[in-house]
Amino acid sequence: MGRTQQTACKSDGGRASRRAAVFQAYAQQRQAAARQQGREELTEAELEAAAPVDVVYDVSYESSFYAHYFTAQATTSDILLPSFGVATTINPLENSDQKPEHWLSVNFNSHFDGPGIRSNNVRLHLVITLDVSGSMSDRFKGEPGKTKVQIAQQSLLTLLKQLSPDDALGIVLFNSTATVLHPIEKVSSIDREQLKDDILKLRGSGGTNITEAIKCATDLYHIRGKNKDLEDDNRNISRRIFFLTDMEVSHEDGQQFLKHIKDNAENERIWSTVVGVGLDLGAEVIQSVSRTIGCNYCNVRNARTFDELMNTEFHYTVTPVAFNIQFELMGERYQIRQGYGSPEVYQFDQSITTRQTIKLVTEFALPMNDQNEVRGGYFLFQIIDSNKDQNEQSFRINTSWETPKGVSQRKSEDLEFSKEIDSFTHSGIRKAILLVRYTKFIKRYLKVRQASATPDMLEEYQTMRQQFPRLVEHFQREMIILNDRSLYKEEYRHLLDIAQKDDIPLNQHEIEELRQKLSDIVTDDTSAAAMATVDRCCICLAKNSSVVLSPCGHKCLCNDCVDQLQEPLTKCPICRQEILHPITLNV
Repeated sequence: MGRTQQTACKSDGGRASRRAAVFQAYAQQRQAAARQQGREELTEAELEAAAPVDVVYDVSYESSFYAHYFTAQATTSDILLPSFGVATTINPLENSDQKPEHWLSVNFNSHFDGPGIRSNNVRLHLVITLDVSGSMSDRFKGEPGKTKVQIAQQSLLTLLKQLSPDDALGIVLFNSTATVLHPIEKVSSIDREQLKDDILKLRGSGGTNITEAIKCATDLYHIRGKNKDLEDDNRNISRRIFFLTDMEVSHEDGQQFLKHIKDNAENERIWSTVVGVGLDLGAEVIQSVSRTIGCNYCNVRNARTFDELMNTEFHYTVTPVAFNIQFELMGERYQIRQGYGSPEVYQFDQSITTRQTIKLVTEFALPMNDQNEVRGGYFLFQIIDSNKDQNEQSFRINTSWETPKGVSQRKSEDLEFSKEIDSFTHSGIRKAILLVRYTKFIKRYLKVRQASATPDMLEEYQTMRQQFPRLVEHFQREMIILNDRSLYKEEYRHLLDIAQKDDIPLNQHEIEELRQKLSDIVTDDTSAAAMATVDRCCICLAKNSSVVLSPCGHKCLCNDCVDQLQEPLTKCPICRQEILHPITLNV
């Protein structure tokens, strides 16, 4: 399982390379316009001065799904409840192929989701393994203020408040070597003030050897076995190593690290969570960790998401609810092509093979919002119909899994694809299909945009520019039907931002009409957001927030952090809107 929220579309301030397709297309367009108007063509210096900027946009199918909440299946007693949805639709972004598409969605819910996590009586024996190498002395990109290691310090102090007295905690530090800051012991026995002092003294320096870190952390569990207070009783203890690292390691070190994670999980039932601090983890780490039983990964890109992970989402991150999940489409008519929502189901190879069985090694409890919607645990699959002439559209799915206590469970469900176009079991699958179409297009568009301007790339880029307004129109229609404010906040704003940067003409009348139709969404996103408050400063995570940022209205910083910033803050840490000026409150 992976948890990553996408970041806003943004520019790094530089201009696109002269070799890039976007620059060459822009240059051709400007020179053609000059000739048509009888003006002199622009010089190279003039073209470069006004060329499109580089667009940096972190987008993946996993991050697109995890940026949104999906309706949860009602469950009061099931430790895992799989549910499915089907859809028949046509992709309006395809130029020629107007054939119906079949889609299958799967979401897993548990009585541990949302507030149900409080009923989890499994004790946690946790080893925090903190990267204190020199690179952790850097700040989060685009965020002046505290360094990564300083934010990690505050997050550890936040975590201490969440562990129960019967849980156990150990802390390992690592750079080029690994050392034990605190041996594993019951939380009730820890001298919290002394540990707090020890944590706040930490500074980043040196290289990185993460293999030594996992060896040292694993040894703590072996020593723990000699302490009767920490003995396992009927598998009612969860053992987990929590890595906080920017993963700036050598290839060989990374390979050995991943091998140890797998060995720990399979042979010693010691699970791992790898948190990428300040950057996205590499594809090899993501694929390996997400496919290892009991293990997961996530990325934190700023102080706010770090605090969210260690505060509101921590217990979900460390609570697996099912292992070795498998669902199978019975019969030979329907087969699964591509899957979205996790590296476990997504086929990275260009030649995608069809399959009838999907396997997931672990599912975790999920955070829930006030509308009983959950974030995570949602998967979407494109289905291939190998016998379209057959009248019968129904099929059966058999699902099996193991509970954390090793009990095998099964469930069967009959489903049927509708012959009608734009037929959806529920809004969740409709939203997931929209996100897949959006993500697929944007990933390719940004890749082609930055590619070298070969004739093929220029032709593809111009074709995608022509398709871009069609994507915006499709997104507008679906957003109105779904009435989901998160689609407006995330993807739709990014579409308009990219179109503006690349001078792509859009129907401004339709956009303004949409703003009127979605007035409740726009209002929620501006005036309501302006009323939103954050209890603690999102830089130091310790003091109450007391500074309101204008014009967005977010109260998310304390006076001390604003005064101590070495560089002025230019964007709100929450919504990324430009800051005109801060307003200090009397608190």
